[in-house]
Amino acid sequence: MNTHNLIEISLPDLDADDIPSVISLFDRWGRGGAVVEQIASDNGKPKVKTYLLPEDDDRLRQIEIGLALLNQAYTPSPSDDSLATRRLPEPHLRFLSETDWAEAWKADYHVLRVGRHLVIKPTWRDHIPNPDDLTIELDPGLAFGSGLHPTTRLCLEALEDYLRPGATVLDLGTGSGILAIAAARLGASVVLALDTDPLAVRVAGENVALNQVESVVQLDKGTIELSNTRFQPSDIIVANILAETIIELTPALVAGLCGNGILIASGIIADRKEAVLASLREQGLSILEQRNDDEWVALIARK
Repeated sequence: MNTHNLIEISLPDLDADDIPSVISLFDRWGRGGAVVEQIASDNGKPKVKTYLLPEDDDRLRQIEIGLALLNQAYTPSPSDDSLATRRLPEPHLRFLSETDWAEAWKADYHVLRVGRHLVIKPTWRDHIPNPDDLTIELDPGLAFGSGLHPTTRLCLEALEDYLRPGATVLDLGTGSGILAIAAARLGASVVLALDTDPLAVRVAGENVALNQVESVVQLDKGTIELSNTRFQPSDIIVANILAETIIELTPALVAGLCGNGILIASGIIADRKEAVLASLREQGLSILEQRNDDEWVALIARK
């Protein structure tokens, strides 16, 4: 019997230029997408990791091919040695039982206060809230979105600043459901939470039920499609995904906003910001704000 429930694949000590490509690869083929871990290493460089199930042979093969292609792109010509030392770190594979993974992950996850009133409380931690706290109980599991990542924090802070009670919200790429639940806590009347990963939809559903916001948050598997019977034009769309995906989906995002609606776009590494800005402006959006956290950017725009 196979006692391993998960395979962890990680690339430590990544240069900033390499992070977007690795995230894109892991988001496409990993279970729950990519996780960026700002570990305290000698050189201060982050680690990017994802998880697979033991039976995910095809996903593992696709990740291996993707990493090989990225390294091949760095191969210099015989007359050019400028890229001779530029290669991705060797990937680390680790086999984990579900219990091992859960306990190792939980050890570093504590109550997190974001913005003025939002509090992210892991289900296994105790917390005595302040009278004006808006607490989100969370167990992210293998779905992206623990609140620890800078892009998630940027989106939470933007939601707190721009969401008005009664607003309708679309959370695109919901992951653990953290942003959808935050929108409900902040007073949204309807939140449609979408994700293409069925595992994320399941985990988000569990967290929505845990926070007792089922009457507000509707979950569905998929991406932004105006033909979706649950879809309605939204006052706010929050898309914490990838720069390339935001660019690809910009026309649909704009079409999905109400008049004067707000788009909160994050998951953008700093060197891709200008490309996303150009895409948003080409579709007629006005840029209200650019927010930064380390190498990550959130863009807030109005239709």
